[in-house]
Amino acid sequence: MTTNDCFLTPAQIDFIKSLVDDFSLEEWTVELAGKAASQRYFIRVSQESRSCILIVWDSRDPDWDRFLTIAAKLMNQVSFLPQIYGCDPGHGLILEEDLGNLTLKKYCKENMSDSRQIVPLYKNVLDALNQWHNLDFSPCASVVYNCMDQEIFLWETAYFARYCVQDYFGCEHLLDQGWEQERRLLSRLASSLPTVFIHRDFQSENIIIQENEIRFVDFQGARLGPAHYDIASLLFDPYVELLDNFVVDELFCWYSEQSGNANNDKRDFLVCASQRLMQALGAYGNLCLHKGRQWYREYIPIALQRLSSVLDQLDEFKHIKRVVEACVETQFMNSKYNDE
Repeated sequence: MTTNDCFLTPAQIDFIKSLVDDFSLEEWTVELAGKAASQRYFIRVSQESRSCILIVWDSRDPDWDRFLTIAAKLMNQVSFLPQIYGCDPGHGLILEEDLGNLTLKKYCKENMSDSRQIVPLYKNVLDALNQWHNLDFSPCASVVYNCMDQEIFLWETAYFARYCVQDYFGCEHLLDQGWEQERRLLSRLASSLPTVFIHRDFQSENIIIQENEIRFVDFQGARLGPAHYDIASLLFDPYVELLDNFVVDELFCWYSEQSGNANNDKRDFLVCASQRLMQALGAYGNLCLHKGRQWYREYIPIALQRLSSVLDQLDEFKHIKRVVEACVETQFMNSKYNDE
């Protein structure tokens, strides 16, 4: 049976039947399991204690091959990737293990009043991330030749400038020569850091807790980059509101100690956090203004607040800070106007 106005096409039914012998619409439940920020969407098919996830995805997307390659080549090294049962590039279909729907974001929302549960869980997540950063990625050519270089970091801040500062807040008059010089300095600092195998979108919706085990999804963007970028993605994640500065510091120290880099430079971490938060804000602006994903609006204020707090600790980025403060002020005035 189907729920949530979800249905399967004949091609999708045939594909599932080719991998699940006893699948039938009469005996199995079919429901929408979620949508990604991209055009992918996910369908859960289940029967009693059995279930799997159908990914519907345009196989012409370069990330299609990266996703399948990473899952296949690295599965034996770690336990936190989903098993892939089969794929059909012709129809843009992948059938994978169902990891459940308890994301880190959902867990934190359900346990907001008890940080004693949240901090140990985040430490487990960071331990898994440390494993990820130390994977042998050499079998994945797409990772070896895909690196967070200065060009990528400049793209992130340009993305922020276009879709957040300009299109969303209308503050483009502040994108002056000072802004340009500082974003180039920021990109040079970020691209000069040592690189590891990073997830690249390591936020709470891409981390699933399955029977007390940590599992990762949406890893097709994995590449070489600074470990701090993934850590900042997790610890400054706008989807989770309860991580204050004290908790962030505790968790950053935890990762540093567990990874054997107890002398990790906090400034490097903040540089990567600035980059990541600007990338996220650019994405939120683009998604809600041009992709019809209005729910991303609610994450813009907290992402701005966190970016402003990070920049308070980086004295050499006064022009970037001025741009962010203008966006914060515009957000405040808009909220005040809408409340009246």
